[in-house]
Amino acid sequence: MLTSLAYRVPAKYLNEVFGTVTAYPLTEDFRVAWSAMPRTERGWGPAYASLARGLTSATGRPVTLFDEYDLDETERASGKRMLLLTDDGAMDYRMRVAMNAWERYLRGGADVLTLAPRLPEPELARSFSEFIRLRDGEVPEAPNWVFRTGMWRVMRTLAEHPLKIDGREPLRLRMDTSGALVAWEDEDLIASRKGTAFSMLRVRGRLVTRAGVADPVLCFDAHLSRISPKGYWSNNVWIEPADTGLPILHLPMQYREDEESGIRRLRLHPATAMIYEACKLDPLDIPEELPDRPGAIRPQLWRSRFHTLGSGPGPRLLMRLQEHISAMLPRLEPLQYPIDTSIRLATRVEKYQKGGLPVAAVGASGYKRVTIACVYRTAGARQRMLVEIEELTGVAVQPRHDETPVTVNERLDVAACYCPDLLDHSTLNRAALLDGVPRGEGEDHLVVAWLETEYHPAVELDRDAKPHLRRLLGHRGIPIQFLATDPLILPDEAEPRSASERKHAARAALRDLLRAAGVLDERLPGAVANPKLLNSVDRPAMLVGVHVRAQKAERGPGPLVVTMSAVHVVPGDLEAWRVLMYSDKKGSWCRTGEAIAGFHSGSIGTSWFGRSKAKVERTRTELERRLCDLVTGELGHLPVVVFVDGPAARKIWPGLPNTRLGKGPLPGDALRENGKDVAVVRVSTGVSEIGRPVTRQKDTNMPADKNKPAAPDRRVYRLAGSTVPSWLFAGRSTLLSSKGGDAGAKYTRWTLPDDAKPELRKPWHSYTAKEIVVLLEGSWTSTSLAALTARLCDQSVAWDGRTLLPGPLHLAGRADRDHPDHRVSGEDED
Repeated sequence: MLTSLAYRVPAKYLNEVFGTVTAYPLTEDFRVAWSAMPRTERGWGPAYASLARGLTSATGRPVTLFDEYDLDETERASGKRMLLLTDDGAMDYRMRVAMNAWERYLRGGADVLTLAPRLPEPELARSFSEFIRLRDGEVPEAPNWVFRTGMWRVMRTLAEHPLKIDGREPLRLRMDTSGALVAWEDEDLIASRKGTAFSMLRVRGRLVTRAGVADPVLCFDAHLSRISPKGYWSNNVWIEPADTGLPILHLPMQYREDEESGIRRLRLHPATAMIYEACKLDPLDIPEELPDRPGAIRPQLWRSRFHTLGSGPGPRLLMRLQEHISAMLPRLEPLQYPIDTSIRLATRVEKYQKGGLPVAAVGASGYKRVTIACVYRTAGARQRMLVEIEELTGVAVQPRHDETPVTVNERLDVAACYCPDLLDHSTLNRAALLDGVPRGEGEDHLVVAWLETEYHPAVELDRDAKPHLRRLLGHRGIPIQFLATDPLILPDEAEPRSASERKHAARAALRDLLRAAGVLDERLPGAVANPKLLNSVDRPAMLVGVHVRAQKAERGPGPLVVTMSAVHVVPGDLEAWRVLMYSDKKGSWCRTGEAIAGFHSGSIGTSWFGRSKAKVERTRTELERRLCDLVTGELGHLPVVVFVDGPAARKIWPGLPNTRLGKGPLPGDALRENGKDVAVVRVSTGVSEIGRPVTRQKDTNMPADKNKPAAPDRRVYRLAGSTVPSWLFAGRSTLLSSKGGDAGAKYTRWTLPDDAKPELRKPWHSYTAKEIVVLLEGSWTSTSLAALTARLCDQSVAWDGRTLLPGPLHLAGRADRDHPDHRVSGEDED
């Protein structure tokens, strides 16, 4: 039995668990006054956010403002247009004072007050359960605001007693104004050996639904939030109020130069300070220079390429958190995941195939010949590349610069290209140097480039050659991958890569290069089409992954990125397999090598697509057209399995969310209307919605240390009591399962023995999971589709470990992630 940080709330305990809420139903009159308010300066977000933060900070209670979108039909029908919520109606007077102060700020100090007089008397406190509609055999329904505020009482309950950990004083948890819990005491900070880097434990929770579960579900998780003592690279800050009985303030901040002094300082939203003063609270004084060790003011490090402290609290701490939740919230019932004994995984193959890469492996790319161009600037990188290619192919090759490629077999050869200026980060005009890389000779010849790059996460680059090279070579139809080499000079606290790390990097890079080319070996066919395995693929089929992501933009909604990959499975005939990708550049399905090169040569995403009401219909229509174009002609008879990331695509296909599961449009609808055989599998990987695995309960193969979590078995777990086919595929990261990589299971970061202190520098991964929900079976069974999904994750296309998403969906997402314009932003947490 697998246990996780996901719990159902039985209907009879809803009131006890969630408590009450006080609502101010804001009418059309308030909305009109609100719309006439001056806009705040740019960079601080929408006006309602600064008001809600100010009210929360002033009252010490959670306050949230919702617009019409978050209300349900009953609330809108009664004339409500906005809703202000808190969990304590006794704070009404201070709330009105705070609202007046906020309006004075917006009006530049003018005492023209329009909002507070239109703020109605609060309703009597009502139970959250009154707004939750339970449905027999289906997930509960509630207004959006319930899901965003329902954790208030739950998190406060968890903070009533400290979190016990092994052999040390418990961690006192304090609630912050975002609704999370933080280990705030100075002695609970995680500090580097030199006392220059710091992290703080943060526990968060979410109220969600789970497919097939008729009760509300609570999911918890814990992270390490990195602290920037001076405020560099921060956009949020924690501030401890003088009254320690109040929550820790969690506020947006800016770190910018003061116009008068010229000194860079931390700056809060001016309205927050004004509200504090109006409510006669202690002023929020920010000193000109923050101390080296975080104290009452702790800027949250938003991003960093290198940090002395590793990320993640580790699985042992999460087991302590699970015990704490069970003790503090005994009414919650953990979701149960027994092993599905009908699903077995193939033996994972990590080593290269004996006898070398088979000639038929190139067939999946759709090309007759593939050339690997090793583009290098140092002899060491060239040697690493050639050694790895020899291990892959079983053939030793020594190609020379400016000489013809060396043949590995009749379909694969290797070229060496010494191009130091092309690879140098400081080079401005690389286009003139591209002739050093060979080009394909005809439509049936693909060149892929393996490029050396000087890189270490501890070294900031003024310029980065990688995005430019990927785009330039993409224009030439050449997919690429990089092999990192350390700079000659590293910062004091940075360590050069070890021999084993360099070896692992070369192995992963070469396999990823083959992934971009569409080259497959026998590993994937052996995992999904092994006739000795029950529920294996025993007929030709088309497996499709649809990846959707909104690209972030500085202003307004960014373009929507859509990538689609497909794998044509032909059991018993590797030569006949095909790896395909939809090409926006050509407007058709293409061999993955040319499609990826074309994708990386252009801009990312398109504003023509979107999830808004105005765009979602045409987005869905276009994606359906692409699916129809794939399954046509000689491929028209194939059964199709569509894999889709549920959270990312649920606004495009309304039949994907739990509340309307299978009752609205789903991927492949147009194919089914044409009589095609289509199955749909929804995959979700966000542990904040599905619950992170913590340990398993089993009599055999358990750790001798009872306080150490037992890692998930290499099995697939089915959700007990679910009314829809739903599984959890849990696992360990490659790092966690490696030799010596389980420090986070043996210890917590607060209880490391002195001889293990270097482990603080390393990331501590926790157990991972993906939820598998079968929405449509087609001609398959739900169990066979769950087995296929798990096997496509367990035996990856490109490297030795698992992938979070099944193969076709992983391929589509990886193409997006490799794009030169792809940006990942957010908190630097694990």
